[in-house]
Amino acid sequence: MRYAVHVVPDTVGYMATCRDLPEFIAAAETVDATLENAVEILETTLGIYIDERRRIPTPSSIQEGEQLVAVPLSTALKALLSNQLLDQGWRKADLARAMGVHAPQVDRLLDVNHKSKLAAIERAFDTMHRRVEVEVEVA
Repeated sequence: MRYAVHVVPDTVGYMATCRDLPEFIAAAETVDATLENAVEILETTLGIYIDERRRIPTPSSIQEGEQLVAVPLSTALKALLSNQLLDQGWRKADLARAMGVHAPQVDRLLDVNHKSKLAAIERAFDTMHRRVEVEVEVA
């Protein structure tokens, strides 16, 4: 999952915005530092969407003048899991019940700041009758 960001000069350095996520704004003194900050800000923004039970938009195609910023794999899976819950009309409590776990375990599965085991995330998808597939691309 990679989002296109637009980096422009700002009064104290550079600022990045994302067409797909209007709440996203990253800034720093250099372009490289702005792009590094963008990863953390993307995670935070996706976390807000998850917490507010809002659908996380699929990344749009890159346009001229934009750069791609990759979301860490764990966060991308949590975003996809959140969208799956919304698509199926499930609440976190429904997933916890279906998985046979306590609600705090599902809360942690959807917390972008918690280091969830991939097996636990896969199990959640499996419980919802979905399969996770991963692809490797040339960088």
